[in-house]
Amino acid sequence: MFNRQILLSCITILIIAIPANSFYDRTFTTAQWLEDLDFVVSELKSHHPHLYYRISEEEFDTVVAQSREEIKQAQSDLECFFAIRKTVACIQDGHTQLSDNGKFSIVDLRFPFRLDKFTDGIFITVISKDYEQYLGSQVTAINGKPISNVYGLLEKTANMDNKYGRIRPTLSGVTFARTMYGLGITDSVESIELELITPDGEFAKLNIESIEDTSRIDWSTRLNIGPTSGEYVHSESLLGDETPLHLKKQGRNVEFYWFEHLAKDKYIYFQFNQVADQPGTDETFVQFTDRIWSYIDEHANEVDKLIIDIRYNDGGNGRMVMPFLNQIIKRDNINNRDSLFVLVGYRTYSAAVIFTTELAVHTNAVFIGDPPGCPFNFFSDTIFVGNLPNSGFALYVASRQIDNAWSPHSVYFPPDIPAPFSSKDYFTGKDPALELALHGDLTTLWEFTAKEGAEAGLKYYYQLKEKYSHLDWWPGLNHEILENQINQHGYVLLREQNLESALRVFKLNTMLFPDSFNVWDSLAECFYNMKKYELSLKYYKKSVEINPDNDNGKQMIERIMKEKKIYMFNKY
Repeated sequence: MFNRQILLSCITILIIAIPANSFYDRTFTTAQWLEDLDFVVSELKSHHPHLYYRISEEEFDTVVAQSREEIKQAQSDLECFFAIRKTVACIQDGHTQLSDNGKFSIVDLRFPFRLDKFTDGIFITVISKDYEQYLGSQVTAINGKPISNVYGLLEKTANMDNKYGRIRPTLSGVTFARTMYGLGITDSVESIELELITPDGEFAKLNIESIEDTSRIDWSTRLNIGPTSGEYVHSESLLGDETPLHLKKQGRNVEFYWFEHLAKDKYIYFQFNQVADQPGTDETFVQFTDRIWSYIDEHANEVDKLIIDIRYNDGGNGRMVMPFLNQIIKRDNINNRDSLFVLVGYRTYSAAVIFTTELAVHTNAVFIGDPPGCPFNFFSDTIFVGNLPNSGFALYVASRQIDNAWSPHSVYFPPDIPAPFSSKDYFTGKDPALELALHGDLTTLWEFTAKEGAEAGLKYYYQLKEKYSHLDWWPGLNHEILENQINQHGYVLLREQNLESALRVFKLNTMLFPDSFNVWDSLAECFYNMKKYELSLKYYKKSVEINPDNDNGKQMIERIMKEKKIYMFNKY
């Protein structure tokens, strides 16, 4: 598997130099843009392995029709381009995309700042030194439009697998002057007006002019890099020696893999930023794997925890992670819920999610952070399918569907323990996820219930629900996901023959979801395994009463009744 950003940035496309102001006019006719749209639709249908995986055919056709109407009404080539990009983005596949460069460029005029999203809003995280006093400011509006409206317009053009993955490309879009003009957010490509709340709490307006720059845009997947040449300031500029581990080796000279032993707290911090061999060094990832595990073995008495940070890893070659994974599986002293922690976030993507999947399936890791940018099952192996016949933009389509694991999380993978990042955390050098791994309460709902009982578990659930009510991804706010998660962990305990603990977990599910036939079916199965056949029969009957089509429940009722007859016959 190849990282899509690397793939596209390595392809050279001839760009015809057109003056900035000419984009206010039409270079291509409406008919030509409609032909380009038809080409995209045809190629997507011909090459994508499962075009309607995350969107229905009817929904796709609706977006295409909307794009067609937008092109007919458009006053500029940029509007036409973004109408087509919305069609590509609507299928929600980050490995399928329309390039930024054709017979003109979308990314050659840039504003010298970058934004990021935190729990308390959208903030400037990188900015030209000319405006350094505005670093850390919250952006409330752009050119008079509320930032939430601006975000919504940009998000429709961001081709990623879920809304968490779309955060990065959506906010990168603010940097590009032609994007902002093409979507009608700004009045021209020359400048942008930001309405801010400064770090001092003052309201301010900042006008910034665009800068012509045609350098590669691989900075958009990294931290602490400006979008143009010149001197920039960022969080590390503020923090200096207090820079936290997760920001220490970012920037243009980002290290793909490195570790540090924090002897005082007896843990290894391993940051994994790209699933690829580090350019310009002699140490491959295989060699690094040997080195870090040799170190851990040699210092076994000084290492209680291994913390793997993949929050900024956007992919690479998924096959490379298997040797590292195997080393974890071999070591019981590391492969347990008290010792192995994985930090994930919305920049975790592609091959890094394959790594996440393998860790979730084959190890006892505790996952901390925010949902990754794609779920366990996604598309990959991007191929070039052609240039749009008139505007010349290249179209790339995923050629392979990757089913890493069965999972109810078809849109996103929720970590075990949320670790929301506020702007204050970021700019003051705090790392909530790392702090939780080191010192936090990491007891999950099912672990607490298995130990304390269903009634106590129900109270604990409401405590967690209040604590995480602002996180729309937390499983406790999604009844289907929560029910499945509790059920899965109940069955884990059942397979381990930890029947009393399993019973407590299954009981909690019936208290939370009394109208679900499946929770009663699972409770009945637990009682059956405990040889409490009367209770098993009672709850199988309840399950079938809720869902008369529950064939498993019917079969088990028949089986138990038959076994009772045999028992009674043998008894007398």
